[in-house]
Amino acid sequence: MKRASTYPLNYRIGRLAALLAAHSDYDSFSLVKDGILLNSGKSQQRISYLSIGKGIDLEPGFFWDVLVIHLENGKITRIGGIRKKQSQRLQAGLNQTARHYLSEFFQRMVPGIQAASRQARVLFSGNRYIRKAVARQWMHSYGNLAKGIERKDMQCFLPADMIQDLEFIRPLLNHGHDAIERLNESYVARQIETFKDFFDGVESNPLTANQRLACVIDEQHNLVLAGAGTGKTSTMIGRAGYLIKARHAKPEQILMLAFAHKAAEEMDERIRSKLGIETLTVKTFHSLGKHIIAQVEGAAPAIDKMAEDEHLRARFVDQQVQCLLQDEQYKSRVVAYFLYYSFPYRSVFEFKSLGEYNNYILENEIRTLQGELVKSYEECEIANFLYRQGIAYQYEANYQVDTSGPDYRVYQPDFYLPDYDIYIEHFAVNEHNKTPPFIDQQNYLAGMAWKRELHEKYKTRLIETYSYQKQQGVLTQSIEQQLKEAGVEFHPLPSNELLRQLNQLGQVSQFSQLLAQMLGLFKAAGLDIKRLVSLGQQHEDRDRMRAAAFLFEPVYEVYQQHLRDAGTIDFDDMIGRAIEYVEAGQYRSPYSYILVDEFQDISSNRARLVKGLLNQNPDSGLFCVGDDWQSIYRFTGSDVTITKEFEENFGDTAISILDRTFRFNNKIGDVASRFVMQNPTQIAKQIRSHAVTEQAAVSLIKTNSDQVGLNAALSAISGKALENASVLILARFNFRKPDLTQWRRQYPNLKLQFMSVHASKGKEADYVIVLGLEKGKNGFPSEKSTHPVLDLLLPPAEAFPHAEERRLFYVALTRARHHVYLVCDAEKASVFVRELVDRRYDIRVDEFTGEGFQDKIADIPCRACGTGYMVPRDSQYGSFFGCTQYPLCTHTESACQWCGGGLREKGRFRVCENKRCDYVEPVCPKCGGKMSLRKGPYGQFWGCSHYRKGAEFSCSHIEQFIDLKAAKYSSITYKEYSTRLN
Repeated sequence: MKRASTYPLNYRIGRLAALLAAHSDYDSFSLVKDGILLNSGKSQQRISYLSIGKGIDLEPGFFWDVLVIHLENGKITRIGGIRKKQSQRLQAGLNQTARHYLSEFFQRMVPGIQAASRQARVLFSGNRYIRKAVARQWMHSYGNLAKGIERKDMQCFLPADMIQDLEFIRPLLNHGHDAIERLNESYVARQIETFKDFFDGVESNPLTANQRLACVIDEQHNLVLAGAGTGKTSTMIGRAGYLIKARHAKPEQILMLAFAHKAAEEMDERIRSKLGIETLTVKTFHSLGKHIIAQVEGAAPAIDKMAEDEHLRARFVDQQVQCLLQDEQYKSRVVAYFLYYSFPYRSVFEFKSLGEYNNYILENEIRTLQGELVKSYEECEIANFLYRQGIAYQYEANYQVDTSGPDYRVYQPDFYLPDYDIYIEHFAVNEHNKTPPFIDQQNYLAGMAWKRELHEKYKTRLIETYSYQKQQGVLTQSIEQQLKEAGVEFHPLPSNELLRQLNQLGQVSQFSQLLAQMLGLFKAAGLDIKRLVSLGQQHEDRDRMRAAAFLFEPVYEVYQQHLRDAGTIDFDDMIGRAIEYVEAGQYRSPYSYILVDEFQDISSNRARLVKGLLNQNPDSGLFCVGDDWQSIYRFTGSDVTITKEFEENFGDTAISILDRTFRFNNKIGDVASRFVMQNPTQIAKQIRSHAVTEQAAVSLIKTNSDQVGLNAALSAISGKALENASVLILARFNFRKPDLTQWRRQYPNLKLQFMSVHASKGKEADYVIVLGLEKGKNGFPSEKSTHPVLDLLLPPAEAFPHAEERRLFYVALTRARHHVYLVCDAEKASVFVRELVDRRYDIRVDEFTGEGFQDKIADIPCRACGTGYMVPRDSQYGSFFGCTQYPLCTHTESACQWCGGGLREKGRFRVCENKRCDYVEPVCPKCGGKMSLRKGPYGQFWGCSHYRKGAEFSCSHIEQFIDLKAAKYSSITYKEYSTRLN
């Protein structure tokens, strides 16, 4: 850069000027390569020549002048304290230097502007959708021009023939991706208009506006979120047809992928009938894998029969396990597995509430080798030890002395050894005699003392074990030592006898089913045994994981040897080998566009195959249609996060939403959408229904009989439906299937069909009836736990409770066009039903009443466990309320003596919840029993119901007067009342 020799390169403000001159904020300034550097003490300010606007003026002063720098943004910077003798030359020199810099700068820009304009006219001509990668590359190459074109006078420095090029690229440089977005919007609008006739006629109904948008938008990766019934298949057909009509691809350059063979056939038929095209490729992922292998190896692989028949593979695995049991080492490992690793061990001290602990027990259904359902893992370990040693025992048998009383029910020690008259009690305390957080320590320790005193009183032998012994790994050693000291003889059962018992209970077959499930998931995950063991080592229950892995290894090896001997492969091999060939470049993809249906069901290995095909052609495009709200196949390896995090997985993405459904009405849609969106990780969508109704379209039928519920629903449907209306009866599990023959005879005007909810995916009917909406392992949601070794092989589980089951319920609701009927036992209502009722979803809850129907969902929480509800029960002594978590929770409460309704605590009283009943029951402040009015030799008095004349345990609390009217205004709790009284 040249500079005038008549002014200094650096200029320092004099000391006096710095003190007295106006605008003397700077000590000095100097010229640098691209501007002026102002110095003020320790700070600096740079003014680039490009930012200087009309130039630098001079404001004369009395002693010193001021340089005035006018900036492009309208601001002004003043430098005071300039000596008068030098000010004019300094001003002229600075202006000359700035103009010289600008002239050279813009001359250097000319080739860049020409190249940017030339490339932009090719890329952004409006003939194609502009992909983000293309725009980003252009911006990266020419973005440096942006700082130059900001100047208003830049045209003064450029040749005249450059102005047109400059104006073409100026919006792109000024507004970046926003300008690209506007160009794309204009392009899409033109394309939709150009192909209007095609979109109007490609399907039986014209495509919606959003469907057309989805078909035309051509980002490198496109995700179409299609709500239930919004026409995803029509959009797939429209997209394929548009690509061909617009000449973006030839039919043979398009690959359409589906998961199910039937879906692929349907798509292929519609391509042929709607588009009249024979050469477009439609495949399942499996058939694509087979095709790739055939292309590379020169012959199509033979598919093993077990690949297409899960039951056949499960039977094969079971047979191999039975054969392997002839090997002593494998046999000993199987026995050890069932003795120590059948169930997940969690210390009772890990749980914060009884309800949480009970859920753990219920989910895992912990059973002994004799088949008893026990109340703790530690009890199971003790029972199995006794059984293994040939020691006969009874679980929770009644104690030999009747001990029922106000504080204790009939005493049932954990174990009784009838051959030796020995009792065993396992106490949930740690080495410091502390109980788990959810157990009342004072009462529990008092109970322990009472039990010891009882055995001492009646001279019965008691052996004690403790939870801390399990945590220290000495539980079985302790009981073994105590039993031997008590003279108990050990007669260990041989392994064959144990296996015979396990086979009788069906546990070996269940374990074989687990191994069969592992087989498919293990191969799909592309692991080896070493890696599986390594993953297991990282699990909190590592010993159990390692035991399962070692039992799985020989089964896997036998299975693989079978495939080699038969010269066959399975579906997992098909995908795995195809991935290898694609990634190694042994197979070259001819496809420019890949279209994937039901994308929410994608697994990691299928996604990897798609990525491999895309990577072979940098300009290829991906178009995926799916709905994260309907992702329900994690148990097969499907990973919903691939859809939720689509852009992170694939790259630049355009997301379109099909939000207008032609299936279900607005009332079904409102309930279903609100329900599924309780999970905040689901992608937010607003689904609009074509059919609009004013009346609620979801009904709850409260009954403990499927027969009653079905008849009620079918009767209601029959009374309003058209002839041959379709009715889909759904349940979470197939075992709930009703006898349709009976119902078809009774309702010949209806077309009845039963399916599991999973099988109903993709189906629709006029009406839907959902059975089995109860709490539990076989309820809806299913609370069946997944074996942790399967969890190692499956995509990570979601943190939101029942996330996939919630989506499954959404699928059930959205199969119906007109109305959904939910049949539920009100006493065992699942959390889904409770949510619908408690949060006041727009459903009908009292449509069905009278004989056979229940009045309401059980809503009195159990005070003991916190997760169960109190429901009416009957016994030989009358009506009472018991917890739905029985037998794990044995809490009971008395029922109203007048109407049988539930009683709620109100101060020192229990009052009937039935508003039409005035029953009031005083509570004993000593033991919590019921105070009853009695007659004595001195008149009437109130006595406790737990009084037992002559009994060992009795409550003798009495009161002369209780004001029952106080129940109407009492607000203190029973605990507060009893504390005050005591």
